Amino acid sequence: MRVGCVVFAVLAGLSPLPAGAVDVTFTGLVVDTCTVVLATPGIMGTSPDGTALGTTEGIGVPATVTILSIGANTVALSAPTLLTHPGDYTPGGETLEIAYTGLASHPLFSTTGLSFALGLLPLSELFVDLKVTNPDGFEQGTYTAKTVLTCS
Repeated sequence: MRVGCVVFAVLAGLSPLPAGAVDVTFTGLVVDTCTVVLATPGIMGTSPDGTALGTTEGIGVPATVTILSIGANTVALSAPTLLTHPGDYTPGGETLEIAYTGLASHPLFSTTGLSFALGLLPLSELFVDLKVTNPDGFEQGTYTAKTVLTCS
């Protein structure tokens, strides 16, 4: 009888968990993800002197972009470009600039591309302004300009 008790005592000392217990483990994977949606396209208004078109002029409205970021991402806006203009307008003398506010802020207009880093970000909005200036003014008609926003 004594031998059986000694063997049981030795085996019981080797067990790291009490009888009937088990480790329950969990794993998860976070993948850098960024979703971007153009909620509202921008509208360019005209300055009183006719030398500027932009979202901050007259009845202009900034573009609204909705962003959801998971992980480490970077939002980049390309340098703005003039896409379309009236036939009577000769492009080349204008300057295009962008700025943004909202989830991040760069309120000063810039002719170059802009970028900023994001981490985990719940659904948020970025407001993008665009301005086209030409000291010689603009011909009557419709103008279209753009910047490309990427999130990666």
